[in-house]
Amino acid sequence: MSACIVLAGGRGTRLAGEVPHLPKCLAPVAGQPFLHWQLRALRRAGITDVVLSLGHLHEAVLRWCEQAGAQPHGPTDGLRLRCVVELQPLGTGGAVRHAMAQLGLAEALVTNGDTLLDGPLAPMQAPLQPGEWLRLATVQVADRSRFGGVAVAADGRVIGFTEKGGGGPGCINAGLYRVGAGALALAPAVASFSLEADWLPALAARGALRAAALAGGFIDMGVPDDYHRLQAQMTLSIMSDRL
Repeated sequence: MSACIVLAGGRGTRLAGEVPHLPKCLAPVAGQPFLHWQLRALRRAGITDVVLSLGHLHEAVLRWCEQAGAQPHGPTDGLRLRCVVELQPLGTGGAVRHAMAQLGLAEALVTNGDTLLDGPLAPMQAPLQPGEWLRLATVQVADRSRFGGVAVAADGRVIGFTEKGGGGPGCINAGLYRVGAGALALAPAVASFSLEADWLPALAARGALRAAALAGGFIDMGVPDDYHRLQAQMTLSIMSDRL
């Protein structure tokens, strides 16, 4: 099974007012850092090899990983956990390329460090097919205005993206990818670039980007409203488990 790279190196400017002295992945949720819950969800989905791609305030994440690793039955138990630190901001796309190069990965799962997917990931764990250089996970949401949309052809090819702002239900990017060597060959020839804005459209134009629909819970806690909603959901879930 491929390693899963967690993109946790961004500055998290939209959430900075809520957690001004912490990297976004360590934002507290129901008494634990968000990274605790994300690693738990990945492990539940059968992923045992995790790479943290770090940048901003990486020292705090490294300390947390050391402390978590010392806990019996802690969030890193059963995981091979490695960290890669970018010395300058590389953007989401540059961070993926950097992590894969540093660890010699020909293929990897990639997930955003502020996204929680609490459901089966089997459609993303299957190997890439011929002509498929990158696979994008999608989920259905009741309101896609904050995310934009993904247009998918009947054969699974991603044929376009719609801008944020359009309301109503729809299919959105779930922030989980399967990246192969072919995708790396088509990455922009600059150090820092965006996976979402620069890389995915180029792959879609080549017919090399496919989509896989996921079921289960999804939340992107990168803005204050969603962060507070996640807090409430996780607290309620924990209380229900204790009853």
